[in-house]
Amino acid sequence: MVGVPRSNGCSLCVKRRVKCDQRLPGCAKCDKYGQPCPGYDRGFKFITGKPYRDRRRPNPKNNKKDGARPKSATSDPMIDLEPTCQTMAQREKPSSLVSVDMNIVQHLCVLIDDFSQPYTPSPTHVVVRWFGFLPSIYGQNRVLDASIRSFTAHHFGRTTKNTQMVSYARSAYGEALHGLRKSLETPAESLSSHIFCAVVLLCMYELFTDTENPESWMKHAKGLGQLVQIRGPERYNTELDITLLKAARGLIVMHSMFSGEVCFLASDEWHDKMRQQYTLDLPPEVHNSIELFFVYFTYAPGLVHKLYSLRHVDATGAEALQTISGVLSEALEMQMKLAIWYRQFSQLAPPPTETLSSTGDELYPIILKYTDVSYATIYCGYYSYMVIIHEILKTCGYPGEHGAMVAYFRDQICKSVEYNSVGVMGPYRMGFPLRVAFEIADPVTRSWILNRLEQFSNIYAAAQPENYHTVL
Repeated sequence: MVGVPRSNGCSLCVKRRVKCDQRLPGCAKCDKYGQPCPGYDRGFKFITGKPYRDRRRPNPKNNKKDGARPKSATSDPMIDLEPTCQTMAQREKPSSLVSVDMNIVQHLCVLIDDFSQPYTPSPTHVVVRWFGFLPSIYGQNRVLDASIRSFTAHHFGRTTKNTQMVSYARSAYGEALHGLRKSLETPAESLSSHIFCAVVLLCMYELFTDTENPESWMKHAKGLGQLVQIRGPERYNTELDITLLKAARGLIVMHSMFSGEVCFLASDEWHDKMRQQYTLDLPPEVHNSIELFFVYFTYAPGLVHKLYSLRHVDATGAEALQTISGVLSEALEMQMKLAIWYRQFSQLAPPPTETLSSTGDELYPIILKYTDVSYATIYCGYYSYMVIIHEILKTCGYPGEHGAMVAYFRDQICKSVEYNSVGVMGPYRMGFPLRVAFEIADPVTRSWILNRLEQFSNIYAAAQPENYHTVL
């Protein structure tokens, strides 16, 4: 589990082992001690999630008088992932392997292909770019290595229904978290790119595997956001770090939106970092347009928080009217910015076309087809944002058919599911848009969304219907 605070007091009081009064902006105990109060940024630690806590099991073969200790699954050099490839349909059998490490590297290449399906692997897909780094950095850090083994073994264990492989993945996950706790106590290692990569990978592991705690992704996303923020913008200066930051930012924004916390990415300093382009996988104008959307997207949590507050105020009071006026002004300004952005982006990336559903869906017999899943994901993010904007305008009583526009963009999201939810990463791409659509859906559409989520949860644990209860 990611992001568990150690104490509620300031770090100096914790170090001195005295009770902190938590006065703001600084505690009285530090004043009395004669030292400036360092504040209440408590940092975080990583502990094993409850469903996958590593447990030692008695082994009758080891009940010997010499007291020899049994080997754990993660320390066994003979563990082999080879059987997984034998059952993968139409897949070339890897060559003979002499160690688990070589086996993992070969399977990483297969995993990259699997996560790109049903489309050809392309560097324009952020997941392919991120996972593409893993084979070259495997073997350089023990925590990252355990994280890679955990995620890779789980994927192939689930794909082939190999329970032994899934069990090994859980053991490797526990090993990774155990090492991560130690790494975070080492200043030279705690803020390294390898540890950052391991944390992102462990968060992904939880999103795909934690079936017992429907809200666990919020805890892991919070810890991920804390690490990104503590590292500071100045550390994101390499292709790996920028790619990881872009892979993590969606979870950070989602956590902020549904937790009520401020999104720290909504600042010029972070925007400048995320705009960096280290590869030529996208034309500069397309890259810049996508990054401009993410700049706007970091402000979405703040608007959602204000929308929620409007639902719980007396609109007749003078203070409430002033609040409504401010929120309305922000929403209209963002609506104008998004309208300009959409006109420009739709000239660079073809908008979707309508086609018949291949599944004969009764509620949405006409679906949307895109030219690329990356573009589809951006368009779905835009539809989600427009749902939020029009819901705010409707709540504020601003003139216009905002209820109809909310329903229109909600349907655009639902019509995109058949195209953009395919493959291992499909449910991940559609997670946020469907979350927004669920918030404002009528009973029939909400039932339709829940049915799709039930299907997604077979691959993507975070899509369990238990996660979806209305917030707004």
